[in-house]
Amino acid sequence: GAPCPLVGVAREDIDIMVIRENSEGEYSGMGDWLFRGKENEVVLQTGVFSRKGVERIIRYAYEMAHRENKTLTSVSKSNALNYSMVFWDQVFAEVGKEYPDVKTQVVNVDAAALFFVKQPQKFQIVVTSNLFGDILTDLGAAIAGGMGLAAGANLNPERTFPSMFEPIHGSAPDIAGMKKSNPLATVWSASQMLDFFGYENWGARLIDAIEQLMVEGKTLTCDLGGNASTSEVGDAIIEILR
Repeated sequence: GAPCPLVGVAREDIDIMVIRENSEGEYSGMGDWLFRGKENEVVLQTGVFSRKGVERIIRYAYEMAHRENKTLTSVSKSNALNYSMVFWDQVFAEVGKEYPDVKTQVVNVDAAALFFVKQPQKFQIVVTSNLFGDILTDLGAAIAGGMGLAAGANLNPERTFPSMFEPIHGSAPDIAGMKKSNPLATVWSASQMLDFFGYENWGARLIDAIEQLMVEGKTLTCDLGGNASTSEVGDAIIEILR
């Protein structure tokens, strides 16, 4: 079967929340394929950054930073993407005038990738575009203990449509059926769902259960250095909750 690599232990001083726009941007699906198969073949992939979409996600990030008294970092690339990211930086600065108490910084995505690894303590709340957020959340998961610990929430802040809560990772067909998958990111996502619905006490209990399980170190999947199966980890979480 596929090997299960070991990863580093999560560092206690790292607490990064990445807020990723995930309804437009680089993943809007717009573009064209010209002269397919010809010598002068050209493909166009169009990023879509609307005032509504960009301001919405940036304002949400500022509100969270203000509420939680945390720093806010905008991850951009306006030195190379001279339309979309220049616009992003402009909106970030405009909205920031309404939140003078929030300490901010703007970091290019390549530098952010470096600092995520070398100086992750530089970040508390990060807001960024669809593509950059996709990449940085995987990197952030790796430095914090692996993809099996990375929870995600696809939020509709206005609550006019349902939100979705899931691990940030995709599928892993190479270990399908081997009972190696780490279920803790799913449990963590459930905690975020409970928080979103106003059951913060139950959300906290799930987080406490995850922490207790990892501190004990007796029932962990192989990505965290253990030999427990997916269901055994799930059963252990249930026992802790009981």
